[in-house]
Amino acid sequence: MAEKPMCMPIQIPHDEDMQKGDSVRCLTMLGHFGFECLPHQLVNRSIQQGFSFNILCVGETGIGKSTLIDTLFNTNLKDKKSSHFYSNVGLKIQTYELQENNVQLKLTVVRTVGYGDQINKEASYQPIVDYVDAQFEAYLQEELKIKRSFTDYHDSRIHVCLYFISPTGHSLKSLDLLTMKNIDSKVNIVPLIAKADTISKYDLQKFKCKIMTELVSNGIQIYQFPTDDEPTAQANSSMNVSFFFFYECKLLTIAYQFYFVQK
Repeated sequence: MAEKPMCMPIQIPHDEDMQKGDSVRCLTMLGHFGFECLPHQLVNRSIQQGFSFNILCVGETGIGKSTLIDTLFNTNLKDKKSSHFYSNVGLKIQTYELQENNVQLKLTVVRTVGYGDQINKEASYQPIVDYVDAQFEAYLQEELKIKRSFTDYHDSRIHVCLYFISPTGHSLKSLDLLTMKNIDSKVNIVPLIAKADTISKYDLQKFKCKIMTELVSNGIQIYQFPTDDEPTAQANSSMNVSFFFFYECKLLTIAYQFYFVQK
């Protein structure tokens, strides 16, 4: 009668042993493969598809929202003046096609209409929150589709919110705090002091300090420049520490000064 073969146990190496034994080997290529062209291919594809940038401008009527956008993009968007007699807060959405050399930019500007003009301002922030949430929901529904087409889909989610602060020289209004508190977790907020040339430098400095104190005490998060990229880490860190950025916007004989308030 034949003897049964003995089954020898097989020792499976642990992950630690495999990691110790295996090492990354640097090989010398014998010829051209072509993956060095991958960065150029990505750049070319991005240029062909174009870029999109969505800005939300929140501020009172006549505070200078359109003037700043015209100056930032060095163009005239020809936006009509808004009235102060709106019963409710609305949003004006306009999309523009801009081209610089061979790079195309689809710019979407969302401006508040009638913001701060009502006697009862309790729910003035709600249309802004609803719009921001609706863009997230639209993108989610597109992503959940079985057959997605992000190449042709226009992503309307807001990239940055420019919040225009009225130059009262005293403190932030309750509406300002309430609005920023409700959207700071949804968008990147960049507060601006509009028409800063209407108050003295001394009062302006006090106003900036007052704004920063109120933002911190109310737990409102404003945009911070990323510091994880080594080439720009030092510059971005210094900008995050700075209280503001200085901008002058001039259109014909009208001069505006804007201050970016930074943490």
